[in-house]
Amino acid sequence: MQAARVRLPVGVYKAFEVSRGSEGEALFRQVTSDLSIEEREYFSFCFYDKEEGIRHWLYNDKKILKQLKNLPQEFSFEVKFYSTTPTTIVDDHARYYVFLQLRRDILTGRLPATADTHALHGSFVVEMTIKCIKCYFFF
Repeated sequence: MQAARVRLPVGVYKAFEVSRGSEGEALFRQVTSDLSIEEREYFSFCFYDKEEGIRHWLYNDKKILKQLKNLPQEFSFEVKFYSTTPTTIVDDHARYYVFLQLRRDILTGRLPATADTHALHGSFVVEMTIKCIKCYFFF
């Protein structure tokens, strides 16, 4: 067993134990279970080749070590696919983590958009914030 260090959507790192010959799916199941995410199709892991400055996506059906090619087992759990209609995401946890990623991508400039698109994204942020407040007070 070895530890894989994963940056979670809230910005903290957490270690997950995986066996040496594990495929990406083993780690993916552990993390999505830990975060209580049921709608998993929007998320994936990425890792960075710091020498080249390139982001790579981890394939769940391939062995982790073969994909890393001597890079450290350090991953970022991120949204890989944004839903075209975020209001259709049923799982509250998945919606919250999509919201966190969307907010971070807008703030860092990673998600280039027009003013109208930013306004639309802002409305999704407000909607998510209201839903989170309702969840906090009523659950």
